[in-house]
Amino acid sequence: MDKLILQAQEMFKGCGFDYAICGGFALDMFAGKQIREHGDFDMCFFAEDRQKVLQFLMEKDWPIFARFWEQNKPITQYLFYKVEDINDPELAKCGFWAVKPGGWSEMYPIERANKNVYSYTMHEPRLSSFVFIEVSFDNKESDNYIVHSNPKISRPMEKAILYADGIPYLAPEIILFFKTDKFAATHPYLKPKMEADFKAVMHMLSSEQKSWLMSAITSAHGNETPWLDGLIDTP
Repeated sequence: MDKLILQAQEMFKGCGFDYAICGGFALDMFAGKQIREHGDFDMCFFAEDRQKVLQFLMEKDWPIFARFWEQNKPITQYLFYKVEDINDPELAKCGFWAVKPGGWSEMYPIERANKNVYSYTMHEPRLSSFVFIEVSFDNKESDNYIVHSNPKISRPMEKAILYADGIPYLAPEIILFFKTDKFAATHPYLKPKMEADFKAVMHMLSSEQKSWLMSAITSAHGNETPWLDGLIDTP
């Protein structure tokens, strides 16, 4: 098991809320091996626990930076706002980075009318220590993990959250689904990673997982995804 995954598990053990490793590290957990190098560490939580999670991270001395989605801008030009009030209703619209000071990515303030505005610089292209978390908040209804809200696409919780050596991770078919939107599938930085993930993992999915993934893609995107033909051709 990768040391970053073990360090994450140690940090969140007994935290009092649900979480799961997601992104590329979760695909590694499913595959039982490293698929590729990773430039970040993703974890997902549930929206109902947002304040608990943010408070937990801040008490661990991990500053939180809220990112407002700007899909028409390169990732390197995203702007961030340091979270100071965990009750701010605007946080429901944001993605988050938790960045340990002096780690892989350094946040720095930039001159704007709003003084609480940050950009970032990366010290190395590969994340080699547990000093950064890309935080996402998802929804659930009863015993179902809500994968997509409009149209509503869900997965039973016991199929959505899997475990490797007792460590929770998001199921690979859900992670692959997240990679099929047009932005992720065509972005020059993200696309090579998406292609590597699909090639490495698709053949490992069960028939049921593949069937769910195909249904989810067509429900959400119709035929508007560059992955659809490749998925159909996958044995």
